[in-house]
Amino acid sequence: MDEGFYYLAAQKILEFGYPLFPSGHVYYKAVIYAYVLALFSLIFGFTVFNLRLISLLATISLLPLVYLTGKRLFGRIVGLAAVVLFSLSVWVAEYSRTVLYFAPLQLVSLLGVYLFYRGFFEEKRMSKILATAVFVLAPLIHQLGMGVWFCYPAFFFLKGAKRFFRKDVLISLGVTSLFYVAVQVHEFFFWKVGYVYAKTDFSVQGMWSYFFGSFSLSYFREFYRSFPRMSLIILAGFGLLLGRWFLDRWRKKTDNETLYASWLFLGFCLLFPLAFLGFFRTHIQPRYIYQLYPLFLILYVVSLYMFSQVAVELVSAAVSIKKKGVRAVASGVLCVSLLCVSVEGVGFDEVLKIVNRQYKDPIRTDIIYRSGRQEHYDHRGVGEYVRHFLSQEDLVVANHVVFQYIYAGRVDYWLWSGGPGTWDAWEETPDGWKDFYIGARWINNLTDLKTLLDKNQARRIWIVGSPSLHRTDHIKTEIARFIRSDSNRLVFRGKDGMSEVYLWNEPDGQLTGSHHSLEGEWLPVPFGQVTYSSDSSKGCALYMGRNEGGNRIYRYKTEESLSPGHYRLEFRLKGDEFLEGERLFGIAIEAQEPGAQDAEFFVSADMLEIQNRYQDFGFGFYHRKEGPLNLKVLFTGMGNIWLDYCDVIAINLERSAR
Repeated sequence: MDEGFYYLAAQKILEFGYPLFPSGHVYYKAVIYAYVLALFSLIFGFTVFNLRLISLLATISLLPLVYLTGKRLFGRIVGLAAVVLFSLSVWVAEYSRTVLYFAPLQLVSLLGVYLFYRGFFEEKRMSKILATAVFVLAPLIHQLGMGVWFCYPAFFFLKGAKRFFRKDVLISLGVTSLFYVAVQVHEFFFWKVGYVYAKTDFSVQGMWSYFFGSFSLSYFREFYRSFPRMSLIILAGFGLLLGRWFLDRWRKKTDNETLYASWLFLGFCLLFPLAFLGFFRTHIQPRYIYQLYPLFLILYVVSLYMFSQVAVELVSAAVSIKKKGVRAVASGVLCVSLLCVSVEGVGFDEVLKIVNRQYKDPIRTDIIYRSGRQEHYDHRGVGEYVRHFLSQEDLVVANHVVFQYIYAGRVDYWLWSGGPGTWDAWEETPDGWKDFYIGARWINNLTDLKTLLDKNQARRIWIVGSPSLHRTDHIKTEIARFIRSDSNRLVFRGKDGMSEVYLWNEPDGQLTGSHHSLEGEWLPVPFGQVTYSSDSSKGCALYMGRNEGGNRIYRYKTEESLSPGHYRLEFRLKGDEFLEGERLFGIAIEAQEPGAQDAEFFVSADMLEIQNRYQDFGFGFYHRKEGPLNLKVLFTGMGNIWLDYCDVIAINLERSAR
């Protein structure tokens, strides 16, 4: 959902020079990230692809940085293993393809840790300056970037007060700390949009309560919930670290002091921010710890690596294996074996599922975020439909004002009856209650919605419904029931099967004059697209272009269930540029029982009497038991096909049931 905010911020920066939202409020959150989006768009063009490319480029830049961090602190093997896991991670695949700050924040956070280690542990002067600059930059990518500040207490614990209280550390610490305080004060007093909790008390105590609460282990549990085995291995790794450290001290060995310092430093850089987030007030989401994920991976790898070395040393001592090469190979094999059986959220097949995800495919919300959104929503499809037919005199009512401002081009009213905590985007203005992103008037009850419709009988009114229409905590049941009361008013349904467009007060009935079971353009066919034409039902159809790569097939389960009985499936399509005699298009009802045959119908070239003119086709089938239809669409031709609509018609339903 938040992608819309940054699309809008970048768009308005290009228009005004700063992120001034249509409501009149400035969007300060992640402001440098918004300017990066705008600059990139100014150079390469303002497209969704280019905006998302920023996250991808940040992730690509992270690959060598993960390797360098692992190598510098623990050696080449650890760095190489960490970067392989990182590149095949489902977390990385999810967040590297969004118009959001998570990947750039991760890049800046890891870069800050790396430069701090080089600067203050290895005494590289330029790295100290660069680390401080990155630390100051981080909260302007997002406030969560302030987590790099905990490099300072980590340094204190490892190097002691004598080294810590020197000019280089104190200047860096002072500059960073004062800037962080200024950022938070600015948020509290000046932000009108983008804040997390409502601000009611502007005293010092009120400011403290706004940012902080009682301590919770929630964010530790988020890592454990997503990666339980890996979390336990990291915890056990710290136990191993302390055990070896005490043993070396007892033996008066100093060979591993650098290893222990690196391990503890990275561990503190992971644990301190997690502990801080236990006090800091946020909506608990695993995405808020995404910037710590590279540290988590490196610590996981080094823990396994050390376990393997200790295990081989113990076995070697017991069976008298003295050759270092043999022990090294054995520990490497053991480490890879342990990694294969314990790693989580990593895999080429899992990443491929994310990359190739289509509408209606499930999203694993249990490991990415806790929003309850289990599939992609089609805000774009419904918005572009409205934009195509929208006239200046029309009114637009939307559930999601930001996306529909982007896609439909205008939102006049915001329909939202959810209470506090659902989406607190309302404010009282001299002109009444409005949302504070777009400035659309707020409607939160059925009476006001009916009043709007009744007072504007001469104007078409579009209601762009998001999946919030299916959630009673977002839209009250009485409102959703009223909107759906007349099926003819439903003029478009998105590829998610939930986002919908309803139209009121259409005088000529061009779009609302008829109702079909399924409009062709509602099918989320990956190899199809919506095209607009006056000879199509509801003004558009599903277009499937020239097929050069063999048969293409798509399966779809209808939203509505049917009772047992005889039915007829009728559909309307047209085609052109096809070859004589070829089979162009097939549609089938998949059998409900194993072994039973599908009911299917194929359209061949000789059935289409005139190219580029719609014709009606149909076939009968028997539906054996209560449930939805499983449709199968097969596109086999070399030409172009437009599917207008499908109708399911009952035939003697009562007699068939008997």
